[in-house]
Amino acid sequence: MKPFVALLTFILMQAAGAEALLRVRPHVVVSPNSEVKLSQLIDGQELSSELRAKIETVALSVAPAYGEKQELANASITSILRPLIQEERTRSGKQLHVVIPKTVIIDTVKRDIDAEVVRAELTQAWQPLCTDCQLEIEALSVPKVDNLRDWSLRLKAELPRGSFSLPVDLIRENGSPLPAWVSGRLIVKRKVPVARRALAIGERVVMQDFVWEYRDTSFATDGVPVTEELTGKRMKQGLRVNDVLWRGMLEKERAIRRGDLVQLKSTEGAWEISMGVIAQQDAYIGDVINLKNPRTNNILMGQVTGQGEVELR
Repeated sequence: MKPFVALLTFILMQAAGAEALLRVRPHVVVSPNSEVKLSQLIDGQELSSELRAKIETVALSVAPAYGEKQELANASITSILRPLIQEERTRSGKQLHVVIPKTVIIDTVKRDIDAEVVRAELTQAWQPLCTDCQLEIEALSVPKVDNLRDWSLRLKAELPRGSFSLPVDLIRENGSPLPAWVSGRLIVKRKVPVARRALAIGERVVMQDFVWEYRDTSFATDGVPVTEELTGKRMKQGLRVNDVLWRGMLEKERAIRRGDLVQLKSTEGAWEISMGVIAQQDAYIGDVINLKNPRTNNILMGQVTGQGEVELR
């Protein structure tokens, strides 16, 4: 193997895992004058046994007398959780989605379950998963149970697509648990480019051809292009007025043609090396192609990163 290739070729390995959720409940019911544990506030999914054990040991406060309420500020809860979260991310290598409300209410009486409170908790947990989205929850149905003391939603770190049915743990006033479900429909709206006029196949798009609007993307199977991906691109299919312009409707234009002399680059640390090579095939940005070193006739492989530019692979 040539020194050039030996120096610049490397393998990147990354551990992947399911995304975990750590959600602090905004309202909990505890026994009067009891010790309030961090574990009573946490709704966790896919958390490690080590983190769960540590959460069980953390005491937050002493609950107020019967009929009174107490508020815990976001800052105090965050300061306690921060080192635990950092340890968990380092230990597991998983993505950990964290939701902490502005305040947590410690109650000593009971917490009724109603649609508006459930809607607020769902929005609080789901909004950070799509910060540029507008979320709307329709047809929300919650269980109707008498003598209810407390309840807790069991959520995952993912947005449902359309209709959903989520488990909720109910606790009666006598302490007995009761499993139930919350159902509804989630509408996810994102800003997308919308055609201001009809666009024909092969026509190039200019900024005046589209406007950005919030549209329902709950079941979208194509990506939303950014402005830089739109302007100047050729349409791969026709589009009617007021229709969404998806990324897949734009024609991918070749960044490299077979026989082109292109720049092959590679970076390791502070070093960057480049050399001229000959493309062995047509390619679009993102494609991995064969390249020939004109000096040695050796065949290399690289990924197209721009017009006439390739990164060594």
